Amino acid sequence: DLAGAEPCPQEGCEKFVLKFPQKVLSSFLLSFPFVQHLSTKTETQVFEDYLQWRWSTHEPALGPAPRGEGAIARLRLSIMAQGCHEAFLEAYEELMPEVRQTLDTELARTGISGQAYDTDSADAQGGPAFLVYYAPALLQRNHADAPGSLFVLAEVLRQARLLWAAETGNAGETVTIMVDALKELTVEGMLQLNPGEIWALHRVSSKSAQVKKLSMLKDQDTLDWNSMRVLTLSSADNVIPGRSSTILQGEKPVCGLVLVTDDAPSIREVAMLGPYTGCCGLSFCL
Repeated sequence: DLAGAEPCPQEGCEKFVLKFPQKVLSSFLLSFPFVQHLSTKTETQVFEDYLQWRWSTHEPALGPAPRGEGAIARLRLSIMAQGCHEAFLEAYEELMPEVRQTLDTELARTGISGQAYDTDSADAQGGPAFLVYYAPALLQRNHADAPGSLFVLAEVLRQARLLWAAETGNAGETVTIMVDALKELTVEGMLQLNPGEIWALHRVSSKSAQVKKLSMLKDQDTLDWNSMRVLTLSSADNVIPGRSSTILQGEKPVCGLVLVTDDAPSIREVAMLGPYTGCCGLSFCL
């Protein structure tokens, strides 16, 4: 994966040999013994053992491994964040309860029917489970704004669940959510949209979805709202109670107004005379 990101084989080989982080390589090699337990344990038990091992061997020490609701979310987030675990674990504790609950529930789904984590009490019945591809890159890129990036991850998961309702019969299914459009951006950069632009999660098949930037002014006639959900990323700036917004105070004037109808959202241009304050978290809402 590391070498394949380069366009030419030689450059890929050089990157693999010279730039592979030693800490990541060591963790990768040390994880091999866990795979051997698949002959006697379930996939979920093996993965849970691995998560707890990563927590217990972390330097500096993180203390006792978490248990109860949100345990798996914290274990997984600490690995995704790599060297920035403290910022993300602290931000996790400060999140709005509904945001934290989304992370707790969705990150605790196993994607395997009849299997559940022993250390987590979150209500994660049903499926499908979601694999957010490039989620670690998204978090690491935004280590300076851990609360905002955790909100973005939670918002992607929340909207994905509205596209795929949790059902017991789908507990053994997994859907891949591609967030490559976001992984190189800061949270603040995600909010810098042109008038009428939105971030949306598009269901492209029964097994996959992709985050896209769309224009409500240009593309509204071609958008299929049965397979799309708008991501309200503007709320990322107010994800922690008491944290004041710096993005929504009229830094960029908006010239579009979304009107929700029975069939699909539509848009018309309106004039604005001054700055605005976001009310519902949508960057195009007045």
